[in-house]
Amino acid sequence: MKYFTREWWHSNGEASSVFKRYDEYLASVSASLPKNLLQLYSDYTLHDAEVKKVACFFDTRSVRIELRGWDAALQNPIYYKLQFAGVKEFEQVLPQEEYVESELGDLGYWEIEALTEGTEVRMLFVSDAEFRIVFEDFTFEHEPISA
Repeated sequence: MKYFTREWWHSNGEASSVFKRYDEYLASVSASLPKNLLQLYSDYTLHDAEVKKVACFFDTRSVRIELRGWDAALQNPIYYKLQFAGVKEFEQVLPQEEYVESELGDLGYWEIEALTEGTEVRMLFVSDAEFRIVFEDFTFEHEPISA
């Protein structure tokens, strides 16, 4: 993580300055990012979502991540299916403690970075686990979860 780091999160650091820096960066590179990814970031939220499935398809260089999360107002449950295409790297760093009570836990923060060749998404979970994925294209689906 570059903006929403583990150290920042655990220190209860100043949130507004980090979000401002990140939003300024994102605005400066938005033309080079997948439009669907920007739509997910601006119209929805992955904050407090739980990973339900991760599937890697090596033959097609794609990764699908499914999450149970919330709408942008954090009021109504939504099921998200994120599809990454042209995947070059997918790194998962799991909690480093000897014993972890919860699996990944909720997704705390996620960030997007434009690279020379592709895009990188980084995710930081409440357990301190991190996902990092470098890819060429992105799509997503979402559907409300009925109670």
